[in-house]
Amino acid sequence: MALPLILYVAIPTRNFYWDGVAFAIDIEKHLPFGSLVHPSHLLYKVWGAWLFRIVEVLGIHARCLFVLQAANGVLAGLCVILLYRTLLKRNVPRNLALAGSMLFGFSATWWKFASDADAYIPSILLLLCADHLLESRRSTVAAGLAHAGAMLFHELAILFLPVALFRLRKNPKSMASYLAAAFLPVVLAYLVAYRAASTTTSSVGGFFTWITAHSSDSKFSLNLGFNLIQTALGTARLLFGGRFSDLAGDPITIGALVCLLLATLVFWINLWRAARDGGTSQRPPPPQSAALWVAVYIAFLFFWMPANTFYRLFYLPPMVLVVIRMLRPAPPTRNALWAFAAMLLLWNFSFVVHPQSSPGYNVALRFALAQREKWPPGTPIVFQRFHPDLWVISYFNQQAAWMSLERFDMRQLEGNLEYARREGKPLWLEETAFDLITTDPAGRRWLATHERSDQLIDFRDAKHQFTFHCLK
Repeated sequence: MALPLILYVAIPTRNFYWDGVAFAIDIEKHLPFGSLVHPSHLLYKVWGAWLFRIVEVLGIHARCLFVLQAANGVLAGLCVILLYRTLLKRNVPRNLALAGSMLFGFSATWWKFASDADAYIPSILLLLCADHLLESRRSTVAAGLAHAGAMLFHELAILFLPVALFRLRKNPKSMASYLAAAFLPVVLAYLVAYRAASTTTSSVGGFFTWITAHSSDSKFSLNLGFNLIQTALGTARLLFGGRFSDLAGDPITIGALVCLLLATLVFWINLWRAARDGGTSQRPPPPQSAALWVAVYIAFLFFWMPANTFYRLFYLPPMVLVVIRMLRPAPPTRNALWAFAAMLLLWNFSFVVHPQSSPGYNVALRFALAQREKWPPGTPIVFQRFHPDLWVISYFNQQAAWMSLERFDMRQLEGNLEYARREGKPLWLEETAFDLITTDPAGRRWLATHERSDQLIDFRDAKHQFTFHCLK
């Protein structure tokens, strides 16, 4: 059961989730509470700042991004263990439960985000805790508090509510206790966070605007054909990921591919045997609450950003639970399931995890590391728009002095250039700042005087363009 956790921590991804880099940048600035909260994942950065502070107090010199990755690896490993216990609680035979947990743990999207920095892993862990507490009927209040924690880590956890109410439908008193435990802490936390984050006078209208805020590309889609295709593809991508072009071609990959072929052969042989043995044992019914869990999330994500596979992580655990619970407990079925779990491990290791563990896979990271000699400590770099690729480039060039230019301001530019000269270093303009300056005739004349075009840094490929202009 420890294998997934070990692999998550030992092989962290270098194909960073952009939000994770943004989280780490903010946390390392030691911002106040009001600047760390975000309505979509209210407490993730606060929790991350707490972890990072502990690491600093212990005298461990580590970047926050790597601390968040390691923490997620541990939490994701606990999710695998908790799903295993949940399967046992639903009377799944031990061998099938263990194989099903491995299947979940080595699924492509789960493994990728388990080795990255993101709010989904802790939120799903708390949902699994809530589900386990409801299944074991230990404490309705504790289950509600776990659900509250899940919602505070990511707001999509609220869709678990119909599942909890379905389980408690025969006990109104327990239902009321659950609702109070789940929502009173969340409402209080959001009110406190809004008051801390608000830069203007707080208001009811402002509060609801804040809690419903989302990026401009986040929206509902009513294209049913597109949504159906994306739902099918997204669910498949939860299990298998990567591209053939990503194969590393080293001895480790070749060995994994040989084992993958053997596991595939074993899977098909046992699947054939299980099909022949289909009539000798009865298929158990699907667990209703888990099936509802899957259905609620699929229904919502069918319309809300259906192309985002990582949101579908919220219904991966119950989907695995439904499938495993319905399998016939016969030896060929058990062997086929173990072989399929091995296929997932070997495929996703070869095509996703191993390639993406190399800094060279991440184009922005590779570029950032290559500039460290050109940008010694204190090198001023001016940007206008802090876009996601620049998050990575700046995070891994912490030694440089990154300066924001929100609007064309000749006085600020002259000050930046004077600072660079005092430091004995050139002034660099990232492309967004350069474009802003060229919109003004005075800016174009200033650039013509100071730019050194022979020292231009310009990287381009099919999907990326990183350009930095040198001024002296």
